[in-house]
Amino acid sequence: MIGSLDKRLLSCAEYVRAGAVFADIGTDHGYLPIFLLKSGRIVRAYLSDVNEGPLAASKRNVESEGLIDRCEFLLIDGARALAGKGITDYAICGMGGELIARIIEDAPHLKDEAVRLILQPMTKQEHLREYLISSGFSILDERYSYDSGKYYLAVLTEYSGVSGLLTSEELELGPELPHDGDRAEYLGFLLGKRRAAEKAYRGKIDGGHSADAEMERLRIIDKRIAKLQGE
Repeated sequence: MIGSLDKRLLSCAEYVRAGAVFADIGTDHGYLPIFLLKSGRIVRAYLSDVNEGPLAASKRNVESEGLIDRCEFLLIDGARALAGKGITDYAICGMGGELIARIIEDAPHLKDEAVRLILQPMTKQEHLREYLISSGFSILDERYSYDSGKYYLAVLTEYSGVSGLLTSEELELGPELPHDGDRAEYLGFLLGKRRAAEKAYRGKIDGGHSADAEMERLRIIDKRIAKLQGE
């Protein structure tokens, strides 16, 4: 029985609207749409993947839960082929930020104010934020989770048609401080960013190179940590 989700996927499930027609892009084992169907959150699910193996695994899992009549499976790359199916909420999770941006850019029907996108970039979060804001999407919310020794970001966004700009701090670390329930996870996320920035800084210094950019990145991260801690 597949009745629960790990914290990473649960943070995405919470963004899906009640009564949604849902698409899971890169569905892997289908755990997210199965959970949403069983909980009654969504009425129908489209499960897609670019690889046959994961899609077949998701279909087996859906069949085992008796949900096959409410699902459609598609062996496709991205979301373009899902236009015209009445999908209201899309999840694109477990990929790099650059790939997620490419999937959105290649599917013009996602630029619709009635459509919600739930995104979980594993890398290049700053690239995805910059793409969204410059392409007319509004970032409605962000959440952080901790699961199996890693910190994850989930982003809720929709098309507004109004492009904008984010500061370097907002691109790197998000536009706002997180919800109260996410503060411990967000602090862990920031500390991980700081360790990576410190390593890059020391590498430049030890190599006899200028480390001005790395120093600025450390300053930005420390500023956000201090703001989070209320200093």
